[in-house]
Amino acid sequence: MAPKKDDENKRPIIVKKVKKVAGGHHGGAWKVAYADFVTAMMAFFLLLWLLSTSSKATLDGIAEFFTPTVGIRGAQGIGFKGGVSATPGTSKAVTSNPGVVSGSNPTGVAPESTPNTAPIESNQDDNLFKQGATALHQAFTADQASAQYSDNISVEQTPDGLKIDMIDSDKYAMFDANSPNLTPHGEAVLSRMAGIIKKMPNYITITGHTDGSPVEAGKPGYTNWELSVDRANAARRYLVKAGIEPERAVKVVGMADKELLVPTEPRNPRNRRISIVLLKGSHLLIPPDTAKP
Repeated sequence: MAPKKDDENKRPIIVKKVKKVAGGHHGGAWKVAYADFVTAMMAFFLLLWLLSTSSKATLDGIAEFFTPTVGIRGAQGIGFKGGVSATPGTSKAVTSNPGVVSGSNPTGVAPESTPNTAPIESNQDDNLFKQGATALHQAFTADQASAQYSDNISVEQTPDGLKIDMIDSDKYAMFDANSPNLTPHGEAVLSRMAGIIKKMPNYITITGHTDGSPVEAGKPGYTNWELSVDRANAARRYLVKAGIEPERAVKVVGMADKELLVPTEPRNPRNRRISIVLLKGSHLLIPPDTAKP
């Protein structure tokens, strides 16, 4: 018996109920993530505020702490105990790009135990450096024998101190090729420099630089890194032989070809040089009458 038409219109109605979960599909996890984000932003802006109100000395200390290094650097940061000048007669640690360091005290400042450091006037170094620069200019223009090396020396005042560069030229090389041995020209230039340096009271750093040419020394593994530090150490030994106190040299560094004087010409002879820096604010105690170049 066929169903009646009215029965077909009376089919059961199915109602689906969806149960809603508080917080949506992800629940309350987004609130935790948002709270973490807000906390991180608060910490970030607090850091910016602290940096904007910090002194330059503090910022220098932070920068030194986070500076990546290769080789040995001052373990205590800036100064002897962190900070710029922990004791009289000290100076800020010399910072530089990564290099090969040689010597017993590579921190760039006079040892804290050194008993013969003298208190320093704020403008004392500036006056000494001006006198030193003038004396060096006169020493290399006094006669024809000295004047021939005028292209092999450069003097400038830097934030670290008075920097004196002994530079190779097309005419004269300061060291034998691929060797740390000084040439007669290099000895002549260093001898004139030593006469001025030993009259000044500042501690010194010595940095060796090479050009971009590979070393051809016939020694396996001997590169521009080793050559640059060997040349810097050879200069240190010559200065000591010329009368400079051994304790004056507080850091000997080799930079290879990483700080070219002529970056556009990596093999330019002027890239081969020795940089001697008389450190500002760090004095060896010597009689005042001899501290005038």
